Amino acid sequence: MKTADLGMQASAGRGNGQATRAPAQKTASVADRYLPAVIPVPLSLTTAFIVRDRGVLLIDTGNPRDGATILAAMRKAGIRPDDLSLILVTHGHPGHYGSADMLRELTDAPIAVHSADADVMRLGLTGLLFPGGIIPRLIGFATGRASAPGSGGVEPDIIVEGNADLAPFGVRGRVIPTPGHTPGSVSILIAGGTAIIGDLLSALLPGGRPRLPFRTGDPAAARKSLRALLAFGPERVYAAHGGPWSGAEIRRRFGYGW
Repeated sequence: MKTADLGMQASAGRGNGQATRAPAQKTASVADRYLPAVIPVPLSLTTAFIVRDRGVLLIDTGNPRDGATILAAMRKAGIRPDDLSLILVTHGHPGHYGSADMLRELTDAPIAVHSADADVMRLGLTGLLFPGGIIPRLIGFATGRASAPGSGGVEPDIIVEGNADLAPFGVRGRVIPTPGHTPGSVSILIAGGTAIIGDLLSALLPGGRPRLPFRTGDPAAARKSLRALLAFGPERVYAAHGGPWSGAEIRRRFGYGW
């Protein structure tokens, strides 16, 4: 199946061979009898997520020096570098794609990002609404985390255009566009009622209530995306900054009473 059939397109930057790489099929169907495992990986300022199913999906890569932490988390979980099927960037901020290039070189996994954020990722732009990273530094001070310097540009292998099925990469789940924080923000719905939402929502402090992040380019679009996400009925919602929260808690917080 071609990536274009998934609402994805292979980028011309690195060729089509890597972009369509799918995990080798296991002889047993043991993975099908269990829900995918979601492994949060706390990083310097954000959180990456490893989703382990038949294949292995990495959601976000943190800052440029966070790659070693992600590799250590993979080793701890018994995941080899060549087990990684796909690196999916939720949006084009350097704190989420900073280690993507390094991890691609070590794992041979393709990098996917939504088309609306692909250019800023290619150029290494922050797309921030606040000058000089003031808000990230304040959050780092409040949470005890520190941000790393900006990343260079990263050329994606796969461009996400719309909803995308992750089955060709061995993961029971799909990508849905959730613009608002950035134009190309996406969330991931994993089998079993789990959603991983990048920066669609955040908490100011660990254990805090869900809210729209400071850096939300279009708050109205973000609220519309959140409502669309909740319509899928996620039971557990992971974010890069804060959470996890139950879907019911988010609905109460934002006044979505259905």
